[in-house]
Amino acid sequence: MKLLPHSVSSLAIAIAISLATTNANTSAADKKAPKDNGIHGKISAVDKEAKTITVGGKIVTVDDTTVITDAGKPAKLENLKIGSDTAISTFMLGEKLTAVSIKTGVVTVPLPAAKKKK
Repeated sequence: MKLLPHSVSSLAIAIAISLATTNANTSAADKKAPKDNGIHGKISAVDKEAKTITVGGKIVTVDDTTVITDAGKPAKLENLKIGSDTAISTFMLGEKLTAVSIKTGVVTVPLPAAKKKK
């Protein structure tokens, strides 16, 4: 099948429009997507009534969907201790910095067995 020059240019224009529309939609979606603002540091305050913790001077809201672990085991807000090292995965929910997950304590990971050299 032989393409005519007019058909090739029409095809090129259609592809260009399609790509431009896709990039515009992706950019809009990226702007709306929550950004992970991970926080690492020591817990300096735990407010059980307000459901917040403070790490590195940042107040982080804890809600019912926040996954909290201590040394790899499930924990609750009440279990968090001031001075504990922690890693928090967060996102902005309106004006509040909200925790997705809070990990404290040391998590041991088994290392693969070393291979013996012959």
